[in-house]
Amino acid sequence: MVETKELLMEPTLAAEPEDLGGLRLDLLRRATEIYLGLAYPSGTVPEAVQRRLAWREGCTVDGLLNGPPFERAGKAPGRPAPIYALRLGNHRYPHMKLQIQPWPIEAGFMLSVNTHDQVTGAVLNAVDAQAFHELQAENQRLKEAIEETWDHAGLPTFLRYLRDYIKSRGLACSPEDLDERSETNPGAAGMTPLA
Repeated sequence: MVETKELLMEPTLAAEPEDLGGLRLDLLRRATEIYLGLAYPSGTVPEAVQRRLAWREGCTVDGLLNGPPFERAGKAPGRPAPIYALRLGNHRYPHMKLQIQPWPIEAGFMLSVNTHDQVTGAVLNAVDAQAFHELQAENQRLKEAIEETWDHAGLPTFLRYLRDYIKSRGLACSPEDLDERSETNPGAAGMTPLA
């Protein structure tokens, strides 16, 4: 059995990047296209979202991220660089976001979807609560589908990082184990040392 303390998910690469390293506009556009294709299956993207994607000709990644329509969504604990978010929504919910997080991997960043639907303190009646839980389930389904499609397209995601991390530690797990992963305790994902 592998000790849990040996499986800490902290990146082990050299210095923490202060910027997004390998993020290029073509990668960001590709990530956005994939997101929109899954979030708006009819192909009809709201006008407000289309305006957010009308990026200035000749803009740089830094220039684009450091102003509207991008938002600074905070910082990951212990990381100096901000997480950036672009509100793209989905066919049922306008607040879901594409996030770009600096991460010390070869690409220099990781993509994720923030469902932006974790409301605390809201008191809902039974009918509203059921509808809200259904919305959260659909948002989660879309998040997973988008991130999986990004991963298959070779874009950096947590799933790709986790898979590479497991491989670098000489651990084996099945794709089903990754679906049940815990971002803070990879030992909970049924991983075993490779022989």
